[in-house]
Amino acid sequence: MNNNTFNWKKFQFITEVQTAVINNATNLTFNNDDAKNTRHIFSATGTLSIMDDAFYAAERIPGDMTAHEAACDFCGYMLENLKEDNSDVPYWFARN
Repeated sequence: MNNNTFNWKKFQFITEVQTAVINNATNLTFNNDDAKNTRHIFSATGTLSIMDDAFYAAERIPGDMTAHEAACDFCGYMLENLKEDNSDVPYWFARN
């Protein structure tokens, strides 16, 4: 398969994740009392790291999962302030 072929599912996933990361960062900055402690979540390097993981995950979305479901799964785990305590990385984008 040609790697340059447009894939709507991957595009939708990346668009949803990127939008969620931006909105999450904006929301975190409004919490002035805690913004200094959460800066690592919305810093440039933190964002680049999350997006690198998002592109990795986009290549591994299960066939029976929609892009939206995958984006919710991904953000729920990867965005530190949304992650549930003791949660495991979803199987489909765990790095071996």
